[in-house]
Amino acid sequence: MPSNNTFEIWSMLMQARAGAYNVRRKELLETGITPEQAGILNILHVERDTVVTPAKISKIFLREPHTVSVTLKSMEAKGLLELRKDLERRNMIRVVITEAGENARNNAFLLNKVQKIFEDFSEEEIEQLKGLLRKVRDKSINELSTPKIKPNYDLNILHNYDTEISLKNNS
Repeated sequence: MPSNNTFEIWSMLMQARAGAYNVRRKELLETGITPEQAGILNILHVERDTVVTPAKISKIFLREPHTVSVTLKSMEAKGLLELRKDLERRNMIRVVITEAGENARNNAFLLNKVQKIFEDFSEEEIEQLKGLLRKVRDKSINELSTPKIKPNYDLNILHNYDTEISLKNNS
């Protein structure tokens, strides 16, 4: 692909991301949580039957561990989740959603304003968009996984999360 198309696509992707993010941020102002906190609450909701650690959240969320840790501590202070020491592995922290966190997640995922962004898309277009975005995400992670940057990043954690979301949304 010629580089001028790459820059145009990159610019459109960044504009679309910023626009959608700001719609989401504005929508969440009423709930008192940020888009990042809503995303973490959703991870905890989707993964509620498994052990969730800050490291797992950072991999699914594609954020640096220290950034996730700061957000988790803030969310714990709000009563949205609990950070528990693992009884078997003392150096491991488990992240558990609280009832208040579950309520906040449910309120945050009404998505009325965000749904308006996609209301003119057909089901086929939505599936195409999801497929294209998955490709961009996976290719980006593969690029980040080069030995110079971050070795051994496993895409399976994201694909498993995608599958869990699909299964829970369809049931």
